[in-house]
Amino acid sequence: MTQDPNRPGANSGWMSAFGSGDPVTLFGHGFSGAIRDTRPFASGIAGTRVLVNLGGHGGRPSPGPGWTYGTIAEQLAAALEASRATRALGVSMSAGGLARLITAGHPAATGLEKVAFVLPASWAGFTPEVRAAHAAHVEAIRTHLASGDRAALLDALLAREPAEVADLPPARAWAAAKVDALFDTDMSDGVGLALDIAVADPARALEAAGAFRGEVLVLTHEDDRSHPVSVARDCAAAFPRASLEVLPAGSILWRGRSEVRRILRAFFDDEET
Repeated sequence: MTQDPNRPGANSGWMSAFGSGDPVTLFGHGFSGAIRDTRPFASGIAGTRVLVNLGGHGGRPSPGPGWTYGTIAEQLAAALEASRATRALGVSMSAGGLARLITAGHPAATGLEKVAFVLPASWAGFTPEVRAAHAAHVEAIRTHLASGDRAALLDALLAREPAEVADLPPARAWAAAKVDALFDTDMSDGVGLALDIAVADPARALEAAGAFRGEVLVLTHEDDRSHPVSVARDCAAAFPRASLEVLPAGSILWRGRSEVRRILRAFFDDEET
């Protein structure tokens, strides 16, 4: 039986490859995402695109309760080594994992030539206001999961989005799929990750980022409560060869996919814009 490329098994390292030849680029999804959701980011990129499902996503078992960015980094390191990727893109959770690998000096990542951080995770913690909002959101998710209230969980997820985005059919479908995954799979083991920072030692991480020789793209959008633009600015400022792109609200997942693809192709494949 042919294996579904969106749900590869353990025999493939939970990875699917598209395209062929060099360069090889690894693509990692965010929390509640999977290969299916990451494919638009890989569309049109030259060479071989390797997409991975991390634990608790896309049919891959959870690594257990209480994930950390160290957990994510270990899985991404294995995927980088197995795929021999020289470039990488991480969305949110995976962006944090890649940042942790690079700044920890992991040999699977320090030699990467190009890295795109999409909706990057925080390195240095959150303001008291942002942390309080994150904590309240995590507590609401856990409460709705415990009570079995799917409708309330859907409302809680949509409430984190800008009003003009929350009403979009694709956004509502995305949130509904996330509700199902949180209730019906072991993805809920990682809910607390939203309160963590990506790196083990922020001061040392900034020093290591300053020594990174690869090119970096940081891509974000406005008015995202889970991914403040200030975090993206700090991430871009940490790398000497970084550029920052800030798009209008809702662009990354729903409203600006063609622009996202243009930016990524310009970065990875040196296409003129």
